[in-house]
Amino acid sequence: MQLQFYTKPDCPLCDEAKAVLQSTRAKASFIAIEEIDITKNLGLFTKYKHLIPVLELDGQRLFAHHVTRWKLIWQLRWHRFWRSLTKFSS
Repeated sequence: MQLQFYTKPDCPLCDEAKAVLQSTRAKASFIAIEEIDITKNLGLFTKYKHLIPVLELDGQRLFAHHVTRWKLIWQLRWHRFWRSLTKFSS
């Protein structure tokens, strides 16, 4: 499961979110985190400059501004469950 983490340097909320992501990843090895610096792409900067940190999964926004560990775990479990249902029904 690949998460996209939109961030930028010198962002205290991003640092807090990154700590939550790292602690969650330590307990959920099935996730990978792609960290994307929005300052390196004008389109991403324009899209996310007032929202960061932003966490997305398969193009769906899970969080903006504030990431909580328990809500993240719930979201990941729900996503895994939904994927298993769609595979089963195909």
